[in-house]
Amino acid sequence: MAKPQRSPTEDRDQQILRRLSNIEHKVSSLEQTTAFAFRADEKRHFETVKKIIRGKRRAQVYLAANARRGVQDIADLIGISQPNVSREIAVLIEEGLLEVIEKEGGKTFYGKKPFDHTLRISKFLIREYDLEKDGLPKNARKPKP
Repeated sequence: MAKPQRSPTEDRDQQILRRLSNIEHKVSSLEQTTAFAFRADEKRHFETVKKIIRGKRRAQVYLAANARRGVQDIADLIGISQPNVSREIAVLIEEGLLEVIEKEGGKTFYGKKPFDHTLRISKFLIREYDLEKDGLPKNARKPKP
C-alpha cells in the first residue's frame, strides 16, 4: 500500500509550527535567565520601587490593578476616591509599572507589567505595606463563616 502524500502546505505549516515552538522555548529560557539576573540585584531594584511607590495608597492601587479592574472598580475596592486612583494610576503608568491591558465599552482595564512576576514586586509590596494581594489591608478581611 502506498503512503498518502502530504501536500506542500501541510509540510510548510508543520515547519512553521516547529519554528514557533522553538522560538517560544528560547523566549521562555531568556525570561528565566533575565529573572535570575534581576533577582541577583533585587535590593537595588526594590529601592527603586520604593521611590516610585512612596506610600501605602499607591501600593494599594498597584496591587488592585489586576487587568480586570478599571479606575472605579479599584476605587470601590480599596476605598479611595476615583480622582485619587486616577492620579496614582497615571504615575504608575508613567513610571512603567502599570499598563493599559484592554479598553472595552468605555472602560479601561489596568494591569501590572510582566516584570512584576520577574522581580516579585507585588510580593515585596505586600510585605512592605502589610497588604493583601488585592491591595486591601490584611486586617480588613472579614472571616468567612
